[in-house]
Amino acid sequence: MSANRDELMSITGHVIIIEDDPVVRMLLREILAEIGFTSATFDNTVAALTHLMQIQGDCRLIIADQGLPEGVQGTGFIRMAQERWPSIPGILTSDYLVDEQVIPPTTTYLSKPYTLEQL
Repeated sequence: MSANRDELMSITGHVIIIEDDPVVRMLLREILAEIGFTSATFDNTVAALTHLMQIQGDCRLIIADQGLPEGVQGTGFIRMAQERWPSIPGILTSDYLVDEQVIPPTTTYLSKPYTLEQL
């Protein structure tokens, strides 16, 4: 199942992006802005968690890379967020194979490189 552009344009809200690659971070932010989302981008989970607490979980989606240089990994961040705010879905990305058993429920896994259609 894939959503067309008109369907995506009706979706709005705030997205948290945690990605250590600055180019990927910028591209994700631009893509999401083009379809109507606001986003906050971070290169580590410590800053992202601070932001999530400040906005009191008012977030439509978390996109997190698994292999981050500091703080917890993407799976840990998504799990912590969903424990407090279970309605926030997640997208986990990684350059490496991730054991399906560690991926939190309501989380989609995308292996890098992924396409815009997959996202």
